[in-house]
Amino acid sequence: MKLLKKTLLATAFAALAASQSQAQITIVPENDQFSLKLIGRTNIDAGTYFNRIDTEHPDNGIAVNDTRLGVSGKFNEKWDYKIEICFDQSKISFRDVFVKYNFSKAHHIQAGNFFMPFGLKPLGLAYKFISNSTIDDSFTPARKIGVAYLLTTDPFNFTGGVFSNGDIDNGSNAVQFDAGLDLAAKAIYRPIINESTVLHFGVAAMYTNSEYKGGDVKNRRPKITGSIPKTFSGKNPEVIGNAAVLQDADHYSTYEAELIFIQQKFLLESHFQGVGVDDAKGDRYHMGGFLAQCSYLLIGEQQNYNKVTGLCQNASPKNLEILARYDYLDLHDGGHQHDVTFGFNYFFSKHFNVKLNYGFAHEHIGEYNHKTYNVLQVRGQFSF
Repeated sequence: MKLLKKTLLATAFAALAASQSQAQITIVPENDQFSLKLIGRTNIDAGTYFNRIDTEHPDNGIAVNDTRLGVSGKFNEKWDYKIEICFDQSKISFRDVFVKYNFSKAHHIQAGNFFMPFGLKPLGLAYKFISNSTIDDSFTPARKIGVAYLLTTDPFNFTGGVFSNGDIDNGSNAVQFDAGLDLAAKAIYRPIINESTVLHFGVAAMYTNSEYKGGDVKNRRPKITGSIPKTFSGKNPEVIGNAAVLQDADHYSTYEAELIFIQQKFLLESHFQGVGVDDAKGDRYHMGGFLAQCSYLLIGEQQNYNKVTGLCQNASPKNLEILARYDYLDLHDGGHQHDVTFGFNYFFSKHFNVKLNYGFAHEHIGEYNHKTYNVLQVRGQFSF
């Protein structure tokens, strides 16, 4: 394991160093029937709590976090592929592992291990903030093994698929032969999309057959918790434990509504997510939350948006961005939480950027249990 860790890190840094001075490493044969591009990233992270939580939780930490290595490309004109592995916290796991068949520019079929069409997690750690929002950590699932149909046009996007409820992100214990199924779909309508302006409306829904089959209560699904920004110390406090109503969950459905508005330098984005849970007794419970975030380019001309994925993207190189996010989570009788995050991002090049975030989180469990966290984070991210 130590040898593999050193090999992965050495390979990543060597490729990153090469990418700073040369074009990305790409292999394209003369007949153009197959292409291979080396991809990856690594993060150098640091964070500190302003108010010490207790003696068990250090108030600062630093880490080389979430190193990725992989390849992507095309073959036989109609096929795309991607294979990516992750080394993080002394563990190696798969991330994106899929192939996609392109019937045309508008119609596609994708199969393998990838994110379902829901939430902001598909943007990953390369997106604007260092930590995921609380509602995304609570309601958006990990990558799943499945197959999906994708439609992409200027005014419309649609994605619908069937996925296994087991996942391979978290090691072999997460893979189940009797894992059940997830059904997921997302529709996007863009009445305005041009070089300077985007107006985007989206709705998504998932249904999960997650019947509990036995074993330790900690492994019951779904697991829905709150979270706060990390200090990368390895001992970050957990905010809001599992909602008690989920301990006997039989199946659940999740839904989302979203808005994205871009006007040149300005970006506004909001998401509302909720989940309805049916337990083994036949009772139904609802939990939910929302986020609103905005950003403005102090240096730079245009916010970036990807029409194919229907997601915002990071700013272009040499751009300086200021941003803010408000996040609210209500876990029924499991508690509720407010989060506010402010940040600056500077993109030195397409291979290197720096992010600075200040986060404030307040959780409320019961009548008297209140906790407040103030966190400062910084990240240097190399990618190729």
